[in-house]
Amino acid sequence: MGKKRVGILGGTFDPPHLGHLLLAETIREDFDLDEVLFIPSNEPPHKDRPDLTAATHRYAMVVAATLHNPAFSPSAVEVNRAGKSYSVETVRSLEEQLGAETEMFFVAGLDSFLAIQTWKRFEELLDLCHFVVVARPGNSFERVLEVLPERFHPRVVDVRGGRADRADKGAGSTASEVAPWRIHLSDAVFLDVSATEIRARARAGRSIRYRVTPEVERYVQTHGLYEQAVPARGAVT
Repeated sequence: MGKKRVGILGGTFDPPHLGHLLLAETIREDFDLDEVLFIPSNEPPHKDRPDLTAATHRYAMVVAATLHNPAFSPSAVEVNRAGKSYSVETVRSLEEQLGAETEMFFVAGLDSFLAIQTWKRFEELLDLCHFVVVARPGNSFERVLEVLPERFHPRVVDVRGGRADRADKGAGSTASEVAPWRIHLSDAVFLDVSATEIRARARAGRSIRYRVTPEVERYVQTHGLYEQAVPARGAVT
């Protein structure tokens, strides 16, 4: 039996919506993952969001959003860690929690990945796990090699239009001969649903149905989220 394969999907999840769920399920299938972890951030390092909803609420919404897929699991690894949520620290923590028998796949949008050199200890992070870089409108995969140090170039595997198998074989790639961790370029389906728009609709008293799951919709309504000033951030215990 091979190593357990776990996807890592991070974000503010303010709120988690159907676009997140569809992306996670597509990545799970394309990369034959055993589990996908949904990890809401405590404080996103690249976003200045003074109106960010309390971590307790965002974590609770992730729990609600992932209820009906046994392969989806919420994780409080970042909301329980004070300060900014740096991916390298998260992956290090997960490495300790999950053990060496687990293979991790960090999911990142192409727009975010193109700023990889601004991430804390980014080279160390790229040496800890696989990356799945997902296409985003307005960005080109051609720029990936431009932002990566040359030693990472052989690890880039183009899996667009197909599924990665258990050996992670890419078209003509020699990545497996160079390093265990690959940077997969994926055209996984992108559903144009915006958390910003959802918050604005809720604030205006408009429906958010069919943008979030019924459980998340009820949570937003029950707690009056996005209607007014956001309560102070908190941690999950």
